[in-house]
Amino acid sequence: MTEDCGRFLAETLVAAGTERDYDVIALEAVQKAREQKKFIPGLGHPVHKERDPRTPVLIAIAEEEGLRGPHLRLFEAIGRVHPQVLGKTLPLNGAGVCGAALADLGLPTDLLRGFALLARAAGLLGQLAEERRRPIANDIYLTVDRNAVYEPRED
Repeated sequence: MTEDCGRFLAETLVAAGTERDYDVIALEAVQKAREQKKFIPGLGHPVHKERDPRTPVLIAIAEEEGLRGPHLRLFEAIGRVHPQVLGKTLPLNGAGVCGAALADLGLPTDLLRGFALLARAAGLLGQLAEERRRPIANDIYLTVDRNAVYEPRED
């Protein structure tokens, strides 16, 4: 998703040329994707149905660091305009915002997947280290397992 979003944004910006009204560019890109029945990377999340909590945090970090560039601005514009075309509001997801932010750093789109993998691996190592320092996984498992209500699948 990170690579796909970065590539989508980069290609959209190239096609727009010198146009810098991000809402106009975003609206045209979402309309084109809809007409071509293509998926818009960075929109929607299987768990965070209304808002991905990572997205505003990453945008704020980019802003604080002076790195909120054209890819991120276009990504934000897609978040504003897509409901007009799709008829529903989807959250901008964390993988998409990472693609936009990494593209704004000037990383080639072909490398975005690798950078996202490195970031996720570092996060996983941090979670494993925390689990070793203060084990809670079994308590979580027991709480969830004992409170789970298993229902038959409806086909």
